[in-house]
Amino acid sequence: MNASRDQFDEAMGQHAEVLARLEELETLRSREKEAAEAQREALDAQLLVEREAHEAEKAAREMLEAELEEVKSRAARDAERLKLEGKKEFLKSPEFYTLLGKKAGGFFKNDFLGCVAQWRANGYPEEEHPASFLNVQHAIAEMPDEEEAQEEEEDEDEEEGGVGSEATPPSSPLS
Repeated sequence: MNASRDQFDEAMGQHAEVLARLEELETLRSREKEAAEAQREALDAQLLVEREAHEAEKAAREMLEAELEEVKSRAARDAERLKLEGKKEFLKSPEFYTLLGKKAGGFFKNDFLGCVAQWRANGYPEEEHPASFLNVQHAIAEMPDEEEAQEEEEDEDEEEGGVGSEATPPSSPLS
């Protein structure tokens, strides 16, 4: 019986050691589980922060893209406005009138020579009916100057004596 008792005591001691070891393992396991849970929560929080940062970057990028589009459209409008202003200024410049005069002179000369060539081709007898206007230099010299034409128009308007809708009514003595 003593031997059984010793074996029982020894088995109980081993059992107590196994239980203690089991408790240690369970404690260690719960600690590891808690650590894993804490790590998982930290990773979830980090993931949430990174998602929020990504969304903020995405919103900032979209806002910058919208601002860029607005700046591009404003720049295009300004460029078009400046182009129109430059065109208007050029149309008022003496350089434009010089170019216009050169073009008009070229057209006049070419059209004039074309008309003269058609008259000659159709048998216009220059000997019988000399026409001084067939000479280009003479025709240009005979053309009225723009200032003279404007003066003539003004003279004609003055001769009409204010007849029509352009006449200004006499001012009243009360005003």
